[in-house]
Amino acid sequence: MGLPRPVLWLKRLWVLLQVAVQVAVGKVFLKLFPARVKQHIVAMNGKNPHFSYDNWAPTLYSMQYFWFVLKVQWQRLEDRTEPGGLAPNCPVVRLSGQRCNIWDFMQDGWAFKNNVNIRTHQTLQDRLQAARLLLDRAPPCPVVVDTMRNQSSQFYAALPERLFVLQEGRILYKGKPGPWNYHPEEVRAVLEKLQLARKDPPVL
Repeated sequence: MGLPRPVLWLKRLWVLLQVAVQVAVGKVFLKLFPARVKQHIVAMNGKNPHFSYDNWAPTLYSMQYFWFVLKVQWQRLEDRTEPGGLAPNCPVVRLSGQRCNIWDFMQDGWAFKNNVNIRTHQTLQDRLQAARLLLDRAPPCPVVVDTMRNQSSQFYAALPERLFVLQEGRILYKGKPGPWNYHPEEVRAVLEKLQLARKDPPVL
């Protein structure tokens, strides 16, 4: 169950104020102490081999950044996932255009500079075309997209990115939101434990 509408709008207003203050303070700090801000950002992303400060600095605390962060924070207010809880069975679309649901796979705005330039999706075809960029990297898993109602992104609070492990309709692992708290190695550890558990002989 989501939040009641009046509560949701009050929380959205509070988040709006928080993000506005964060962006305003960040912009001031970036102007007054650019070297210190750069040091802080580089330290936060030092483990990411693909991170470049030049890809971030020109976009930080801009209006596009403000609206993107606000959208992310508002979406997290509608998070409907809890570890051990029932996983929302949201509709998704295969790149072939076939419609399916997230549970089917248990059986088998703002952008950085120099990033892939993907315009905001206006249609499902736009979204499918953008997702096909992933196929160039030959991912070892099915690639699907959210419908234009964005239910998966909304219920899983998955913007900009988040990792989950689902089994038999339940959430076994819920990762923290990216990009700074995105930890694929945690997913690997959960999956390895599941694999080991399957190999264990039953206790008599």
